[in-house]
Amino acid sequence: MTYDSVLFDVDGVLLDFHSDHPTVYRQAVEATFGAFDVSPSVDDLNAFIAGATMDEMRRACARHDIDFERFWPEREENASALQSGMMDRGERVLYDDSSVLFDLADHHDMGLVSSNQHATIEYMVERFDLAHLFEAVYGRDPTVEGFDRTKPETYYIEKAMNDLDVTDGLYVGDSACDVRAAHRAGLDSAFIRREHRNGYELPEEPTYEIESLTQLHDLPGVADSA
Repeated sequence: MTYDSVLFDVDGVLLDFHSDHPTVYRQAVEATFGAFDVSPSVDDLNAFIAGATMDEMRRACARHDIDFERFWPEREENASALQSGMMDRGERVLYDDSSVLFDLADHHDMGLVSSNQHATIEYMVERFDLAHLFEAVYGRDPTVEGFDRTKPETYYIEKAMNDLDVTDGLYVGDSACDVRAAHRAGLDSAFIRREHRNGYELPEEPTYEIESLTQLHDLPGVADSA
């Protein structure tokens, strides 16, 4: 098989994490509670940190009689602004091996599909001058429904595939939900095991496992197109 497209996750794949990830995002949550004149407890803040469920987040808002549907877009805007500032200050940068994107784009249609906010992903591609490499760019919509549609749901991957008008592709990610979403959408998967994934177990076997984006050139279907 020769892949007609290569799609990428962003966080942990192209863009590295802040040194205090994920707790740094408490700042965005705290600012959002502040907009509703609430001083959040530690439990309130923890409800919005990575790994928390939508039910936990809703309960945190309910404890203060905050309408979650009003809270969530505010939180999304604050989180995106926080991350944009991190990029501007050099606290979040591209991994060195992201340089491979320029060569891959010469031979493949490429897209980005992230569970991060769409505004954050749009800012990243502009900030690092990547927009010309990707014909489809998707992060999550700043709504509760947008969050519900993130991986392992296939909604945004399928939108990118439709934009690219492709059927046979490879999705590159760094998590179990990336692998699952890729396979559910009919794509092969490449799991990149960066340092933050040492010891990380995958319940579902990826099509390929790599340690660097430079190894994409060696994969069947990618190399055939080069």
